[in-house]
Amino acid sequence: MFELLKMAHLITIAMVSGLLLSHYVALRASAGREAETGMALTRRTLADITSFGVAFAWISGLTLLWSRYGTGDRALSAWFTAKFLLVCVLTLAHIMQRVRASQLRRAGDFVKGRRVAERWVSFAWISALFVICFAVIAFK
Repeated sequence: MFELLKMAHLITIAMVSGLLLSHYVALRASAGREAETGMALTRRTLADITSFGVAFAWISGLTLLWSRYGTGDRALSAWFTAKFLLVCVLTLAHIMQRVRASQLRRAGDFVKGRRVAERWVSFAWISALFVICFAVIAFK
């Protein structure tokens, strides 16, 4: 059971990483095309799917934590702590990107707003890549 949950958790983190990268690409591809509603819909859809992935990563991660360390027999490794902190950074960056994208739609300042959203997406993506690396090391 633990191994299956670990696989689901790592696959979810990889999925979130891929979605963040595709979201970044969609943001870059839509530069200069603010009137194109299809790209706006693509960005929102990718962000919604990413939000689901981040939520599932938290659920599966906390379940893994409880199943492996819930009895108190094992101590958390430094790698696990680093992974956990990076998941927090990833989550915060994703939330900030969603907030900024919402502000962008309301304000209509697409160019400046998109640049800020791109930074948050790329920050979340890099965090996700390190989360995958630390997860592999932490859960051996």
